[in-house]
Parts: sequence; structure tokens; C-alpha cells
Amino acid sequence: MAAFVSGVCSGSFLEQRSLSSVSTGKRVSGVRVARTVRAVAAPVPQETREGKAKPQRKTGEVLHKIFNSDVEVRRDIPYWSPRKWVSKDWVIMAFVLGIHLTCLAVPFTMSWTNVALFTVMYIITGMLGITLTYHRLLSHRAFKVPKPVEYFLAYCGVLSCQGDPITWVKDHRHHHKYCDTDQDVHSPFEGFWWSHAGWLLNTDERHKRLEPSANLAADLDSQPFYKFIKKTYFMHLVLSGALLWSLFGWGGFVWGFAFRAVWVYHITWFVNSASHVWGYQSYNTGDISMNNWWVGILAFGEGWHNNHHAFEYSARHGLEWWQYDPTWWCVRLLQMCGLATNVKLPSEAAKERLAIKAETPN
Repeated sequence: MAAFVSGVCSGSFLEQRSLSSVSTGKRVSGVRVARTVRAVAAPVPQETREGKAKPQRKTGEVLHKIFNSDVEVRRDIPYWSPRKWVSKDWVIMAFVLGIHLTCLAVPFTMSWTNVALFTVMYIITGMLGITLTYHRLLSHRAFKVPKPVEYFLAYCGVLSCQGDPITWVKDHRHHHKYCDTDQDVHSPFEGFWWSHAGWLLNTDERHKRLEPSANLAADLDSQPFYKFIKKTYFMHLVLSGALLWSLFGWGGFVWGFAFRAVWVYHITWFVNSASHVWGYQSYNTGDISMNNWWVGILAFGEGWHNNHHAFEYSARHGLEWWQYDPTWWCVRLLQMCGLATNVKLPSEAAKERLAIKAETPN
């Protein structure tokens, strides 16, 4: 089964990208970011300002702005029709639609036990599984832990229903390598829905964009544990759902599996969509990644997305003391217990080099 999410990659791409390429910025095609965005704390980088990255209009092409933003979109790909739907598209659609429809039972199965189960599973799969492990540990190698700890935490990510680690990491590293270009697998240039979830339902287009990145997760693909998880991925979802149902009944399945999975889905998807549309930029990254406070809260610190794109290798995303980042607190706890080593953080000099300086009025 396809990875249902690509969350939010690297260079080498696992280390800090070269300062020369960052400070000059990548040319962004298909989108324009205006001089200011909502909650602006600093000017948008020069390379993404009006006139520098304005999309080239094609014959018959319709440009529009994403709601409440200055991001102009070129919609090249039909979301629903006319386009080719392959069998995998229908399987993913059926699963995602089915799990969303199951959430209609949420108000009828509410209890404090189920709310507690939802919260625990949200933390286990969302924070420990996705943000801590799939993203910061596996995708970016922001720190190291012993292999048994890594595999345990990665399995928490498996239970999130967001795909096996190999596929998730490959998709995410590809996103960083081609961020906010036409090759980006969930580019906001195709519209908010495409960057949020539409890209998951178009296997042909997704594979076409991912083709240059076939070996981006070779470090995981060489490990038997991750190869086994990829081969048997769907079985783990079935077993986890069945276990929750057997222990907590129908209500426990609804809250601990379906509702929790849908909740974590959309939070992860918001990192890909909202955090490239709404917010502010503190660092010159050459893309339109944004620091978004409400995504930061919901996604355990992942919403400080401009910080992350500036310093992909950093184990800490909330670089300011007031930027909520409980995933970083988990890293610190593991470090204090002697389990996390080689924890990477940007130096003050590196932050200063990429910081967007406030413009002085004439």
C-alpha cells in the first residue's frame, strides 16, 4: 500500500545544504509569494518576491490565489477528471474515504476512556512515530539512537497508517531535494488541495515526479527490518486495528484507530500544505516554507517549517524559546537518558547567515 503521507528532507541532503545555494535561493516556478504574508515577522526572501518568481502563463492556464494568501497557483493537473485512475488510486481512495466515514461514529461512541485512548495513540503515532522518528530521525538523521530503540520508535510510525518507513522517507527526502518546484511531489503550485492530499490520489503523477529519487532511502532499504515492514505493511494495520477493537470494543476502534488516524493524517498534511502557504519566514531558504504557529501546536513542533527548511539536519525545529516543540523535548529526554547521540543543531553563526534582515525604511 502506498504511503498515505509525506510529511515534512535533506541533503548532502542528509546534512546541511550548501550555504551558497541557500542564500541565493532556488528559482521557484509556478508560484509568486508577495512581499508580505500573514503574521509576518520578517520580509519574504528576495528570490521569492514579486517579479522574481512569477509563473509563466500558458495558453488557457488559469491562475488563482490560495485563500487568504498571496500564493498564486498554476493548476496543471486535474484533481478528479479527466485523468487516468489506476487501481492503486482506487485502493487509496477507498481506504482514506472509509476511515473518514468511520469517524461519523465518533459522537456516538464518546467516553472518557476513548478520549484517553485517542490522546495516547495520537502521541504514540503522531509525535513518537511520525515527527520524532519518520521525520527527524530517519529522514534527516538529526540524531542517533541504538537500533532497538530506532526500530521500536519506527514501529510507532507504522501504526500511524501513513505508510512504511522506506516509502515515507523517500517521499520526504524528495520533497526537500525539489522543494517548491514542479518536481516537488506535493507542490503548492498545483493548489492547496493537491499539496494537502490530492497528490496521494494520483499514482501516475506521483511516480513520475519521484522517479529521479528511487534511491533516496537506500540507507533504510538495506536493512532487513525496514524491508520486512514494507513487505508486510498492511498486515500491521489490520492487526493493530483488530487489537484495539478486541481490547476496547467498537468505540475504542473508532477513537483509537480511525479518528486518531484521520486526525494525524490532516495534521501531517497541513505541514505540507498550510506550512507552505500561511505564516512567516525567518530564514532565507529559497522556497516558500513558512513558520505556522497553529500547525506547530497540532504537529508537535513541525509547524516551524521555515526553520526546518533552513536547517534540515536540526533535531530542534522551534529555534526560539517561545516556539512550542515537544518533539525536541523528546530528543532531549532521550539524550539525558544516554539514548540519543550526535544530536545536530544549527550554530548561531549559521542562523545569522540565513536570517532575513528587516528592511530599513528609506
